[in-house]
Amino acid sequence: MMTDTIRARIAADCLCDVGAAQPWAEMFAKPSVSVGFIGGSVTSGFAADRFYETAYPQMLVQGMRDMGYHVKESVLAAPGMDSMTGNLLCDSYILPHQPDLIILDFAINEMTQRPSILAFESLLRHLLTMPRPPIICLLLLRSQNDYSCESFMLPMAAHYGLACINLRRGLNPALERGDLSWEEYGDSESHPTPEGHRLLADCLLHLLKQARQTEPRPHPELPAPWLDAPYTALHFRKPDDRPLIPRTDPYFREALCIDKESGAWEMTLRCKTLLVFYVTHRLPEYGDCTVLIDGAPPKLTRMLQSPVLRSNSIYGWGNARYAQLLTAESAAEHTLRLEPLDGKFYLLGIGYTD
Repeated sequence: MMTDTIRARIAADCLCDVGAAQPWAEMFAKPSVSVGFIGGSVTSGFAADRFYETAYPQMLVQGMRDMGYHVKESVLAAPGMDSMTGNLLCDSYILPHQPDLIILDFAINEMTQRPSILAFESLLRHLLTMPRPPIICLLLLRSQNDYSCESFMLPMAAHYGLACINLRRGLNPALERGDLSWEEYGDSESHPTPEGHRLLADCLLHLLKQARQTEPRPHPELPAPWLDAPYTALHFRKPDDRPLIPRTDPYFREALCIDKESGAWEMTLRCKTLLVFYVTHRLPEYGDCTVLIDGAPPKLTRMLQSPVLRSNSIYGWGNARYAQLLTAESAAEHTLRLEPLDGKFYLLGIGYTD
């Protein structure tokens, strides 16, 4: 059993930085606080074997209310969500709530390769370049096999002066001491049990208590990118020239079905970067499309190893996926064409920067 004492010790050990230069004092002085959560399945409430209405975001909000704060919450999270998708959707689902504090949970949903690093830093700079930037806290989780993207997220947090909680820093020593077993925290992948969610909420509540006691530092100017952030100003455009199919997804509520019957689909737009967001699933009806940019196959990269987009995947369950098709030095007019090969390809929309 994970006792209060064990949780308190792990929570203290997990805290890397309170982000003292962030506007904590302004938030604590407000009569009403808005907290946003962006992340994957853990943030969406998945706990070991099912979705729970009360997961760490709701536990944190209740804990803040117990501390005397009036709190409003907004959540943008889904199984498999990555930081590129979070960046694409936060303008619609998080930023309208004018959050004072945003918790980011992407350490187990990203890869430690350059494309993921660029996507994550683009999300950070999107949030930090708002007219009233929120406090940002990185919640770095780990999987059952100890996977985490802390190798780039920790130095990036330090570069921007962000609050940061690293689960490995507190949980791993507790596991080695025998204070608890992994099964008390999580499942065979990365999802916490209800007790694990309680631990994550306690980690965040410990951060808040430490932030209240920390002498604020002057807020510095936004530094230059740690690596690069080419998707900071990412826009989304739905296909609007054909009827769309309604979906039950809370964020991507419609899709365009491209198949042999409907024929190829085209869109022309002015852009510097171009991404296709589509549905991936293991069901056999999901098929493939050939991609053409200005009449030719796109340049192949580590993230795009074929001009064919395959939406059928054993790792798909109806979740969104994206393919990066174009990265240029300057904006120009380009025509994207998707030609169906077999099955049905469900297009969610186009992400681009201009």
